[in-house]
Amino acid sequence: MAHASARFSPVTRPVPRIPIPQAAAACTAFAAFAVSVFVGIASDNPSTTVIGRALLAMLLGFAGGFALGLVCEWIVREEVARMEDEMVRDSARSDPAGHAGDGVDVDGLTGVDVIEDDAASLASDRVGIDDRRGR
Repeated sequence: MAHASARFSPVTRPVPRIPIPQAAAACTAFAAFAVSVFVGIASDNPSTTVIGRALLAMLLGFAGGFALGLVCEWIVREEVARMEDEMVRDSARSDPAGHAGDGVDVDGLTGVDVIEDDAASLASDRVGIDDRRGR
């Protein structure tokens, strides 16, 4: 059996995720319930009527929010698939041999450019800098 501390490391801990349709449904249902309760109280309805209508609004809000969440999830999946296809086409177009990202660029740089200046040029540049410490 694995060591107990290895099970709870931040790298292996699963991240809880709520699917888009369930999250949208829960938010919409809560909002519909809350608005219905406030409107019912403001209009001086009896409490049984307020709660009954709020529960009905919550059920309808859940159904509507779930449908809206399904549409949003479909849109997100389609957009991600489109972007992935576009990235694959761009990488195939830029490197027809299929060697994209095989290491260092052609010029040998790894993404960080180092500028080397000699001490004399740095000292001459420093003379023109305004020294605010009063020296």
